Amino acid sequence: MKFLILKENLYKALTIVGRNISSKPQLPILSNILLQAENGQIRITTTNLDLGVIVTTPAKIEKNGEVTVPGKLLTEFVSMLSAEKIEFSLEGTNLSVKTNNNQATFTTIPASEFPSSPNISQPKTTFPLKKIKDAITRTVFSASIDEGRPILTGVKTVLTEGNMILSATDGYRLSQEKIEIGGKNNELKVNLPAHTLAEVVRIAQELKAEEIGFSMIENKNQAIFTFPNAVVFTRIIDGEFPNIEKIIPIGFKTRVVIDKEQLAQAVKTASLFARGAANIIKIKIEKEGLRLSANTPQVGQNEDFVEAKVEGEETEIAFNYRFLLDLLANFPEDSLVFESSGPLNPGVFKPTKPTPLFLHIIMPVRVQG
Repeated sequence: MKFLILKENLYKALTIVGRNISSKPQLPILSNILLQAENGQIRITTTNLDLGVIVTTPAKIEKNGEVTVPGKLLTEFVSMLSAEKIEFSLEGTNLSVKTNNNQATFTTIPASEFPSSPNISQPKTTFPLKKIKDAITRTVFSASIDEGRPILTGVKTVLTEGNMILSATDGYRLSQEKIEIGGKNNELKVNLPAHTLAEVVRIAQELKAEEIGFSMIENKNQAIFTFPNAVVFTRIIDGEFPNIEKIIPIGFKTRVVIDKEQLAQAVKTASLFARGAANIIKIKIEKEGLRLSANTPQVGQNEDFVEAKVEGEETEIAFNYRFLLDLLANFPEDSLVFESSGPLNPGVFKPTKPTPLFLHIIMPVRVQG
């Protein structure tokens, strides 16, 4: 194997695939990246067995070949080079990397030991990035990071009649968004890893892709996302997603319309006094607005009032402030609707306008007094 490549192209590709290299891989080979040289391009692959990323970039190929090298080391080394062009050549079991002023060799592992990638065919479905990227961002943050319940680390993805519905929950909160994607897509119901969807959006933006191709390999339980010059493949999460429709309230006793930034500032201030009290802040809904308070006996207490348009009963409810801040950081509008049916019922948050069809639910915290 021998090829010449522009540093800029190589480093961009290594940066994209490098995020997928585990710091504690299950197998030594998984800390390596696969380099394949053929047809005037370099194909660079990483995988952690759950998620795989392939990026192709043009190069001057003098001799076809493939090999694996330590991924993080190669990426760091390339980042420090000042030359515009880099020459790679496989000499025995070592990969030689040369520029005008620098030379290094990397110990390799044969490509035959690297996990195989799925066969990439034409995508069965294509999504416009601008329609789905915000919906993904507004749902993935609600997925669980606890591998003890794998099903909750995913996003339930449903395609039906030209619409996509994304739902994620960690058992304490729920995000759901429905978007119109148009076209005649196949009916689909699948649970995709939240971290994969977040990475798909990130890669699409880095590559300035306008569309994302999608297909599934049923017999391997894998989903494939395709872009110009890149592919992401991931396992599908097995299991039955919770029946989230049961926890979505169908009515309310109190409805509040409030400015997002003012509420966020009040929550951040109260959070300073809530850290020693299990992150709990109380929200008292009054006729003229919301009164937020937090109290840690060893530290002190805080109370803040935010004006809002309130309809219905006065009530009080408590939330984990971290959940509120996550919601407000991802909320699509400058003002929001907050609906409550009492201190022990879920709080419902949604936009004041019908589009986007975004819904967020936070379970309340039971408090004394």
